[in-house]
Amino acid sequence: MLAPWAVEITDRVDLEALRERVVHSDVEAAFPDRAGTEPFISTLRASVEENLSLLRAVLNGSLLLEDVQLHQPLVLGALQAQLRIPQAAMQRSYRVGFTVMWEEWTTALVERAPAEADPDLSSQVVELTRLILAYQDHVAIQVADRLSAEEQALNMSRAHVRHRLIEDVLANPHTLLSPADLTTIGYSLDLHHLAVLLPAMAEGAASRFAVGMADAAGTRHSLTLPRELSASVVWLGRATAWTTAARQAVRACLEAVGTTATLGEPGRGIDGFRESLAQAEEAEVIRRAAGASLVSPVLEHAEVGLEILLMRDRQRAVRFVRDELGALAGDTQEAARLRETLETSYRLGSHVATAAHLHVHEHTVRNRLRKVEEVLAHPLTQRSTEVQVALRLARLL
Repeated sequence: MLAPWAVEITDRVDLEALRERVVHSDVEAAFPDRAGTEPFISTLRASVEENLSLLRAVLNGSLLLEDVQLHQPLVLGALQAQLRIPQAAMQRSYRVGFTVMWEEWTTALVERAPAEADPDLSSQVVELTRLILAYQDHVAIQVADRLSAEEQALNMSRAHVRHRLIEDVLANPHTLLSPADLTTIGYSLDLHHLAVLLPAMAEGAASRFAVGMADAAGTRHSLTLPRELSASVVWLGRATAWTTAARQAVRACLEAVGTTATLGEPGRGIDGFRESLAQAEEAEVIRRAAGASLVSPVLEHAEVGLEILLMRDRQRAVRFVRDELGALAGDTQEAARLRETLETSYRLGSHVATAAHLHVHEHTVRNRLRKVEEVLAHPLTQRSTEVQVALRLARLL
């Protein structure tokens, strides 16, 4: 056990600040693709918080290691299994997280030890290290067992097999499915497919909503796949090619419930199945870059096809914007105001309409556009296509 003076020091460590350091280190080292995924981060934070609280109780002697009862770390283990996060990532997160904890507590012990405790300091650091490593081993074994049990249960479930088959189709263009596989999926890949990405709708809600979208499109064929804890993709399949009216009906259905959605282009067969989702995911990247204020809640790939094409080479896109807009691309309120006025003028086509839309006087619009011409060093009638493209890119960059 730790000496009373060492217990007093370890009890004074700020667990809330330490928790955030551990969470940040875990995400950076073991779960970089989960950064910003709030349901996962919240569960990770709760697990770290419980571990810190229990570990401090072990350090100060108020709780025996064999009496430690885990809850949140086991919840995290189950979640990792559902998300198909490998055990290696879990193990790495524990190594990294407990290293951060050890560094915090040993640093506090060394820096705050009273002068008379100096001869005993090294033994207390050793004892602290022993307790932390023993706790880490105790917890990691239980979490690994929970993760293994959850993985085994998932592997035996029909839903998991179905999801794995779909993921295989998406990942490998040479995947061959047996009649039994197709029956398990419950959706024909020979149809004309339209992928609808729902970035804020979990699988259960998306599956129910898919029925309404399919009905609006005049079909009975739909397939739902979870992409994250709160994100899903729905494929709607038609035996015949998608018509403009059918696509508009799906869009109207989405807009009616006010959900966020991103649509790919329709495609036929297994290639169209993959490509429609890939297009929806490309468009979703643009949505996130642009922000909710710049794109509608329901976004179609065709609406941002130009941005997708140009943003594939970000450095070249940045140079293009700077070359075309010059100081107009600056990160100032004045530059933003001039860009907004110019973009509105291009879209509406007249000073009067632009002034009404921006709620300013027509003379203000004229003065701003005159200033724009000075910055661009050429009339607005020249290079209008290039300038409009640069304005669209500037919103993303």
